[in-house]
Amino acid sequence: MKVSLISPYPDITNYGLRSISAHLRANGIQTQVICMPDFAGDGESVHVRMSEDRYSPEVIDQMLALCAGSDLVGVTLMTHYFDSSKQITRAVKERLGIPVVWGGFHPSVRPDECARWADYVAIGDAEDLMLDLCTKLANGDSQNLHGIKSLVWRKGSEVVRNQPGSLEQELDRYPAPDFSREDHHILFEGQLMPVTKDLLRRYLHNGTVSRMFGKTGYQTMTGRGCPHACTYCGNSFYRDLYKRQRYVRYRSTPHVIGELETIKREYPFINFIWFSDDSFFGRPLPDLLDFAAQYKAKIGDPFYLLGSPGTITDEKYSALVDAGLHCIQMGVEHGSKRIQKMFKRSTMGNDKILKSAEVITRYTDRTAPPQYDLIYDLAYETIEDKLDTLRLVSELPKPYRLQVFSVIYYPGTSLHTLASRDGLVNDEKAEIYDRMFFERHDSYTNTLLFLARSGRFPHSLLKVLIDRRVVDVMTSDYMAPAGKVAKAAIHQLRQALRSPAVERAKALGTYRARLTGMTGADAGAAAPSAAQSF
Repeated sequence: MKVSLISPYPDITNYGLRSISAHLRANGIQTQVICMPDFAGDGESVHVRMSEDRYSPEVIDQMLALCAGSDLVGVTLMTHYFDSSKQITRAVKERLGIPVVWGGFHPSVRPDECARWADYVAIGDAEDLMLDLCTKLANGDSQNLHGIKSLVWRKGSEVVRNQPGSLEQELDRYPAPDFSREDHHILFEGQLMPVTKDLLRRYLHNGTVSRMFGKTGYQTMTGRGCPHACTYCGNSFYRDLYKRQRYVRYRSTPHVIGELETIKREYPFINFIWFSDDSFFGRPLPDLLDFAAQYKAKIGDPFYLLGSPGTITDEKYSALVDAGLHCIQMGVEHGSKRIQKMFKRSTMGNDKILKSAEVITRYTDRTAPPQYDLIYDLAYETIEDKLDTLRLVSELPKPYRLQVFSVIYYPGTSLHTLASRDGLVNDEKAEIYDRMFFERHDSYTNTLLFLARSGRFPHSLLKVLIDRRVVDVMTSDYMAPAGKVAKAAIHQLRQALRSPAVERAKALGTYRARLTGMTGADAGAAAPSAAQSF
């Protein structure tokens, strides 16, 4: 049995895909990992992103040549990579006749849609599902898959939805993600090439967080799940999917440290670790202190992690800084109590946000400025809600940087359900599948939010500009003509920059620059983590 596992993500970490590859290999199944970065799916090229064919015919031919000897092809995808996954799948099925399985967040929430393209759809955590599926297919039992939990599959013209599975509680059962390079391939300058140490170094050096700090980072997870169920995030779906099960689970410290020691031995150029757990600080204090001590003693590299308000304490944060914490990313999201309630973040209100920020700021002489995430352009916001966010920003202790994301109503989230009910989602392809988080609406409050991103904008000036009397003048009909002139100029500039020739040059230049380390472009972590899924 041979399985080709394909990822269209620009970030080649692919924790879920590599975990599946490692699990299958540990059980005697041959795997091949193919990374086909689709930068259009990440918003790099508007021109390419408008086309459903993301890859050139030459790249598709190369992919098919690699997959030709496989018995099963697996594709991982999130919503923005639906088109690239369709193109890959269509080619594999039409020209090779090999069955295809899709997994990841989007297939988990839209299995019926995905089953129109793929033969099988994996929902949620998929290591054991994939092993069971491979075993059945290897035994020639492709029509008797009812016992594979969380699998959606086609039996003739019928789509069969099996019973949901249970979450594996002992994560140490699974081996570390497969970074072996054995039968690994990556798309580089139009060619699918075997992964070498040098190619891996280039891609890791130009990963999202690595570029921010000029380091070569390795991304992993120490646990799965999130203690929160925010309505804009995929965790709200997974929590409902796995009701009455312990959703937040952690690997043991020796298991994580063993993975990092192996990676460091194999790839000594790695000098930075990125932990992408949804809420690193959710683990119990004794476990976190033990992790910090062992990490400092055995690894010692600077690291980056995610945190949420209310889970960050001085004792935990101090221990992690001592172990090498370089930067934290914390979800602030909104400053309005009303919107916080809509987001199911009332327990992480402004008082806890500011208290956590104060803890973080005490250590900024030893770390990089923290990064705080904010969501805006929500249809439910009033001008007062928007000002509440700006008021909160004006109270955040400096230094900091803001990562601001225009809201997208991703399928499967509670917010999508609410927005669909209220008639706010009319064209999912344009408004969700093809829309990027940075495509913001033009408004006075958004302009102020973007001015404040660097953390260097004077709080005193910001407070003047969000005074209600100033806001009333700046958003009045009297100011509308000036605003229209400014918007027209901006629109013309954007149109010029989006011409096909410019877009192609930009895409190629960005692509090459990413791999040669010539760009320091800031591209924040755009989507909620779905790495715990295939």
